[in-house]
Amino acid sequence: MIHARQFLQNKKKTKLAPIYVLYGKESFFIQKVLDKIEAMFQIDEETDYHTYDMETTPVQEAILDAETFSLFGSRKLIIINRAYFLTGQNKKSDVEHDLNYIESYAQNPAEFSTVVIIAPYEKLDNRKKIVKALKENGELIECASPKLYEMPNVIVDMAKEFNLNLDDELVALISDRVGDNIEALQQELEKLSLYFNQEKIIFDEAEKIISTHSETSTFTLIDAITELNLPKSLQIIKQLKKQQEEPIALVALISSQIRMILQTKLLRQKGFQQQQIASQIQANPYAVKMALKREKIFSIMALKQFLMEATNADEQIKTGKTDPWLALELLIEKMITYQSNERRQSI
Repeated sequence: MIHARQFLQNKKKTKLAPIYVLYGKESFFIQKVLDKIEAMFQIDEETDYHTYDMETTPVQEAILDAETFSLFGSRKLIIINRAYFLTGQNKKSDVEHDLNYIESYAQNPAEFSTVVIIAPYEKLDNRKKIVKALKENGELIECASPKLYEMPNVIVDMAKEFNLNLDDELVALISDRVGDNIEALQQELEKLSLYFNQEKIIFDEAEKIISTHSETSTFTLIDAITELNLPKSLQIIKQLKKQQEEPIALVALISSQIRMILQTKLLRQKGFQQQQIASQIQANPYAVKMALKREKIFSIMALKQFLMEATNADEQIKTGKTDPWLALELLIEKMITYQSNERRQSI
């Protein structure tokens, strides 16, 4: 099993697999992988290409097609879409799927056909015989959205497709603006490619043309805390949960953000400028620029308290004493309560 990114990055000429299983909710990756398979297949006017929707057509009909020689003697590409029977869903349907057909086919696929099974769902049910059979005999490609902490590497990889050479500062800017939105990332990289047209990318100009798509990230979470907006903070956490982020990774990212804000605040008080701070703490200038905007809102005492609470939350999760998502929510609540009390006392 590999992730779509690995499959797409492989530039070596590889033989088509008889069966592919694409699963995950990131439609961008599903389409890109399908496009590459079609390119490898070298589709032309004589290609026998059929698509079947499992919500309206029995799977045995698609498998029968894959097993039947083409009238034109050409190879076949069979797409089986919305294969919900690979998941744990109990979907009510008038369509009766005989999964014995596909299990049998997986063990002895037709040499003249390539079958692509698309399951645009969060995960497969690995307990099912059909899933085990496909794992053993097919190529599984995960098409899930990357985690927030993976985005810098994703940005660098995708930028290569546009012949863009991005430094750390630009990567941080793009990551902040797009979050984990892959389609948005594609749009912004294309925009940069067209705007600079293979010339050196100037950060100040790039900052003006890159749009903001991200509504849920650790940056927006920190901003919600500065606004003392608990409902908004909890809503962001809810969205991050839907995006399958790991709570322990989010606690680590929040700690990292708070630590940078604290370091930035301490160095600014000593008279350091943005570039000097970036050099001193070995961070990219854009991240420091954002930290400088936020440090004015927090006191040194508050930032140190936040770090201590984050350490406690991390320990609670790792030792299993508290549910991971509850630990994250409690951390945010404590941060907002502390900040609110501090502001009230300063009035």
